[in-house]
Amino acid sequence: MSSIQPFVITTSRTVVSFTVICHNINLFNDATFKVDSLDADGNIVNRQYLTMTQEQYLAWNNDDSYVINFVATTLGYIKVESEPVVQESQASDNTEVL
Repeated sequence: MSSIQPFVITTSRTVVSFTVICHNINLFNDATFKVDSLDADGNIVNRQYLTMTQEQYLAWNNDDSYVINFVATTLGYIKVESEPVVQESQASDNTEVL
């Protein structure tokens, strides 16, 4: 192995979806979420932790779509409605499974 001075190589990957996991909640104060941005193959492109302010937290009201919209807005993502994935059933009657 030959050592070199640090050299930056920039690559570009396209993010097509994200996942959100609640990392920490301080009741009535704030909440922190772990957000993984994913490429089309489901590989993690980026991981970030986002914190809701007290005002944002109090507006949450147990509506999880609020959290999804909070993350998308904070990261500058534009949500799109995806069509359901249809998988062929292995049943003999070819029933589709949604």
